[in-house]
Amino acid sequence: MDYRHICTASMVAHHDLLAVHEALEAESSSMSTSLILIRHLILELANIADLATISSALYKNHPDLSELHKPIRKALEFFKYLRNVYVGHFVPDLTDKTFEWIPHANLVLGSTEPDKQLVVSWFALETAINTYSDTESGHKIFDSETDLNYPPDRIRFLDFLGNTVLGASSYVARLIPVTRSYVVVPDLAEDLIQLSVTAGRTDFSVLRKGKR
Repeated sequence: MDYRHICTASMVAHHDLLAVHEALEAESSSMSTSLILIRHLILELANIADLATISSALYKNHPDLSELHKPIRKALEFFKYLRNVYVGHFVPDLTDKTFEWIPHANLVLGSTEPDKQLVVSWFALETAINTYSDTESGHKIFDSETDLNYPPDRIRFLDFLGNTVLGASSYVARLIPVTRSYVVVPDLAEDLIQLSVTAGRTDFSVLRKGKR
């Protein structure tokens, strides 16, 4: 297990979750800015879902981590799905389903006006939320389809997002010290010269996902 990686990624995620959540709670941003912040929250929650997957072996010796993860597990998978189809990637199937679900999207197609582009993104988010379902059991999270322009549905989604952010923040806040305890950190006072030599020899190249 790469404890240093998990610790570092958890620190980044924890910072971003708290900063973005605070910005949204301030209620001083425009709708465009709020949607961008929501997209970033989705991204970080999905990253935490990935971290949880590679950290599960820690739960045996640190059952408190498991207890923190258990209540948000399904929510993290939901936001990972949204990341994969709407944020990290914008898949063609989402486009097709958006125009099928919301025909009014055709009225703004091709517009270069930011407000109309915002509408398309908002429609796509709503559609992505609704596609997290199957024909037999319905939606995997909510008990009905979501219409983000209908206040109760919008509040339901935003509250679910906010509660997941709070739970995920607690999870990574604990994951940071647990993984840090397994990392052997060099003594900069004693090893600085050798570390500086190694830094000077750093060879940069394009990083590949999952490559070590």
